Amino acid sequence: MNGALEISLAALRANADALCSLVAPTRAAFVVKGNAYGHGAVEVARAIEKQARYLCVYTIDEALALRAADITAPLLILGPVPASALRSAMESDCELPLWDDRGYLRDLAAAARACGRPARVHVKINTGLNRFGIEAEACASLLDAVAAVRDVEIVGVFSHLAAAEEIDSPYTQYQLARFSVAREHLRARFPAAQQHIAASAAAMLWPQSRLDLARFGIALYGIWPSEQTRSAMGDSQLALHPALRYRSQLVVTREIDAGEAVGYGCTFHAPRAMRIGVLPLGYADGIPRLLSNGGAFLIDGKRCPILGRIAMNTCILDLTNAPAAAVGTSVTLIGRDGNEEIAADDWARCAQTISYEIVTRLPSTLPRAFAEIDRRG
Repeated sequence: MNGALEISLAALRANADALCSLVAPTRAAFVVKGNAYGHGAVEVARAIEKQARYLCVYTIDEALALRAADITAPLLILGPVPASALRSAMESDCELPLWDDRGYLRDLAAAARACGRPARVHVKINTGLNRFGIEAEACASLLDAVAAVRDVEIVGVFSHLAAAEEIDSPYTQYQLARFSVAREHLRARFPAAQQHIAASAAAMLWPQSRLDLARFGIALYGIWPSEQTRSAMGDSQLALHPALRYRSQLVVTREIDAGEAVGYGCTFHAPRAMRIGVLPLGYADGIPRLLSNGGAFLIDGKRCPILGRIAMNTCILDLTNAPAAAVGTSVTLIGRDGNEEIAADDWARCAQTISYEIVTRLPSTLPRAFAEIDRRG
């Protein structure tokens, strides 16, 4: 085993508790799509399902995998479901998105009749992200279409914000105003339908967006939606604990002379005689190639810079700061070691991306160990 992820169930539950408290009396939904943002969907769902009003997934396959693992919490599918899979979704007691008053609505009704239970749907409103959803002004006509087909029960209305991480965001105000138009239509005919638009950043920065339900994705895993969000919440006492640690060990150490090159393309030449170490992980294992000659990992609580280009299955570290390192010495790629920490955000800055992408792209083939590990401190 060249590398493995350690997932703290205690951190997940602590984060879930903190987020539930933040938005109370609004209920919290937890998003476990994308293999729970790379953390392991079944185990994460099992750890926090009692705290969740819903577990949210994107695909029918994700939902069915949770049901096959005996996850009993209410499931909300956020993405499109093929007509051929609608009956399976309903028989697995999943709630579904609805943004089409034509063919998809008819498919929903037919599947509901076939399995003998109503299709429970959340109407998706396009408020400005311009991906999925009906226009807010078309909500009334959709409700008429639902009433005409029957067998479809509206239990929610939702949308998604494009710029909620900005504290002063006119676009967020515009989207909230558009959503309120659809909410009024729903409230008049389905007063019990749950209203939700806030994800992690909005639930933190825009309290008026919390409504009946707040959907927490990245924050559940102890990662802030953005540096701006972390800074804005600095006085809130909200504590998030990263649940994931990524570790490996050195497989080779060697001495190189001044002027020797390291790695593909010879992009690093030793400025002096150096001791280096080889890690048996590379971009096939989720390490962005953009960390080449810029990132660092932890050995013995010290930052050891990455030298040269990251290869598919290897990267090379400068062992100057860890003179005792030897073959078999532990390396922390993400996580804390002593007083130092490498966060997913650190990788993201080097790779010119966001922490969401970093953790979600950690390969499913990496072993994941789940334990009651305390990540506080």
